[in-house]
Amino acid sequence: MSGSSTVSVITGVSANILVTIAKFIGWGMTGSSALLSEAIHSVADTSNQALLLLGLKRSERPADAHHPFGYGRDRFFWGLVSALGIFFVGAGVTIMHGIEALIDPHHVDHGVATWVVLAIALVLEGGALTVAVRGIAREARRMGMSFRRYVAEGKDPTALAVLLEDGAAVFGVLIAAVCILLAEVTGELFWDGLASILIGLLLAFVAIFLIAKNRAYLITKAIDHDVADKVRAIIEADDAVEHISSFTGTVAALGTYRIAADIDFDGAKIAERVVTPEDLAAIRGAKDDDELMAYLGGLADRLIDGVGDEADELEERIRAQVPEARYVDLEQD
Repeated sequence: MSGSSTVSVITGVSANILVTIAKFIGWGMTGSSALLSEAIHSVADTSNQALLLLGLKRSERPADAHHPFGYGRDRFFWGLVSALGIFFVGAGVTIMHGIEALIDPHHVDHGVATWVVLAIALVLEGGALTVAVRGIAREARRMGMSFRRYVAEGKDPTALAVLLEDGAAVFGVLIAAVCILLAEVTGELFWDGLASILIGLLLAFVAIFLIAKNRAYLITKAIDHDVADKVRAIIEADDAVEHISSFTGTVAALGTYRIAADIDFDGAKIAERVVTPEDLAAIRGAKDDDELMAYLGGLADRLIDGVGDEADELEERIRAQVPEARYVDLEQD
């Protein structure tokens, strides 16, 4: 999953750098508020996707004494920082610039340069969006769910951020193109400023959505109900388990689950597996209470070990059937 996210982020950053340069050149030649807003939009996208790439790299660090479950959630932190950047830098600056353009409009000399810049932006950002869509579609198929559900549930906030930012970039270009066309046809400068405000509102929507998704993972998100039900079924299928007293399943990092459960094991079943005919003969043949107690003490140790072995086997069974469950802790209630 992280591989497709990384490819999408690198593609998005590369496309945005080129698009940013083209938009600033176009703004310098025309003075268009819409093009300046699009240039600011691209600067924000480039910076934010660079932060996403930083988060991906930092999240891959191995676990250590300070972080025994690894650094997987680092990607959610940097994803949140990126989303805040979209909101304050991308949306805030763009909307403010659009309002200023409406209050104090100035003549804009649109020409061939404007349309060339918009065409370049549409091609490059459309290409980056295609890469992001393919990456998410591939991951959705791997998880056995629809593209729409994968996006709606925010399974990978990093890939989702790239998808939404690239989608907003393409939609922003279309908004700019329509408003610039209306400004040329009607001669009204109002449309140029309106384009900036609409692009800013689009970015604000994307930012708020991503902030909510990253927040959900940062405050310890529960695993999906179908995954929890599958793990419970694996535990309950063991004939040595009487019932599950408590169960928690949380997302430790993207694609990594932490499962903890208190289980009431069936003592009779454990005894059947541990106690041998030789044990019964030794108990019957004990010469006195001291000998009997000494033998029972050793047998009790083996019974406790039997419970531990049963829990260990269950944990391995869970990891085999749910590979994302890297941290499994089953305890006797």
